[in-house]
Amino acid sequence: MSFIRKTVDTQRGFGPEMRELRDLRGWSVEQLSKATGIHISIIKALEEERMEEFKDHLYVERHIKSIVNCLDGRVGFILGKYRDYLKEQGTLENAQPLTFYARMKRTSLFVPSKYFLFFVPLPLAVILGWYVWHQAVYLSAAPDLRVITPADHQVLSEPMVTVTGITDSSANVTVNGMQAIIENSGAFNLTLYIPRGMTKLEIVARRRYGGASQAVRYVTYAPEYAPAVLDPNNFTPSVSPEAATGTLMASGTLELVED
Repeated sequence: MSFIRKTVDTQRGFGPEMRELRDLRGWSVEQLSKATGIHISIIKALEEERMEEFKDHLYVERHIKSIVNCLDGRVGFILGKYRDYLKEQGTLENAQPLTFYARMKRTSLFVPSKYFLFFVPLPLAVILGWYVWHQAVYLSAAPDLRVITPADHQVLSEPMVTVTGITDSSANVTVNGMQAIIENSGAFNLTLYIPRGMTKLEIVARRRYGGASQAVRYVTYAPEYAPAVLDPNNFTPSVSPEAATGTLMASGTLELVED
């Protein structure tokens, strides 16, 4: 910290004291303004004691403290002279510190750039949130499923059935646990063999992270030319017992021979 020699004159006001302190430091008004961030016009008004330009004495005291501290001067000494000046002018007792709201204009709070930065990202955030919500609902919902063939309780003459239908292209379709082939359009098909009699077909369409849709079809395989089943209680032989002779075979069957 550097020291400077300064004369003390009790008759001089605070303004000349501040100007002398700045001159002893070898600083110009511009250099002091740059160091303190205080406008040049305010520094000159304080040094020239043009106090009619200020309305709040506390506002002036804060600026005096900043300037004197920056110049390494005695803050108490300069503030004492400033308050003596106010007493001489008769303004110290009657001065009422202005509140922040009285000094501040409402328009000063409006910064267009800050409002722009707030209102421009807001619609983008809303749109992005809506898109994420829509995708979450879409992925968690069960896909649409419409089975075209076979019809429910359809009777088939062949031991195979082809299951066709339409669902979402992003879904997986299984028929009784077997994976069906799905095209880009969402159409699917699967051919599988079925046993004789009635078969239950469970068609399930499921998204990877969502719900599932299910349809059930019953089909029956009944061949057109099934082997005849003889009823022992209603059997009429083509050869009368009186006109035929029998030979008991080693297999236990009786072979009838007509005379």
